[in-house]
Amino acid sequence: MSAAFIDFFTQIFAITFGVLAGGLIIFRLMWPKVESYILKLNAINQNRLFTKEMQQMRFAAYERLLLFAHRIEPQQVMLRNHQPGVTAEQFKKALIQEVEQEYQHNFAQQLYVSDTAWRFITDLKSNTIHLFQNAGQHFRGDTPVDQYVAVILKHMKELEENPYHAVQAILKKELNS
Repeated sequence: MSAAFIDFFTQIFAITFGVLAGGLIIFRLMWPKVESYILKLNAINQNRLFTKEMQQMRFAAYERLLLFAHRIEPQQVMLRNHQPGVTAEQFKKALIQEVEQEYQHNFAQQLYVSDTAWRFITDLKSNTIHLFQNAGQHFRGDTPVDQYVAVILKHMKELEENPYHAVQAILKKELNS
């Protein structure tokens, strides 16, 4: 009986050892594929998170540029900077400085918008500054602000299409496409 017992346990040990050795070999052969699959899943998840974050940043950039286009609209800039007792020249300088500051404040947004959108924003800024500069060309240094403002408002009224609203519409369209 004891030889049968030893024989039985020897066979159990041999079978168990064979199964464990086979399992280890299969694990060693399959682990690189499993590990590769896990890494791919992690990369896909990280890519999804990155894409989602980029989409949020892109949306925020377009939102900020829409606000920029609104804030540099001549009527808005003039309302925010109007101070009694300043000359047209002082007022013009304040307007130009504010447009430049707004632009510098939003400069990094170009990373998240198309080149076309950024070109529209840059052109809008440049054209606004040119409007402020050209409106004051024929005035003397002590010209009242009201005359300067009237020239700018007259120019804006004569335009077929408000360029600030047009850029805002382009930005909205581009964001939704």
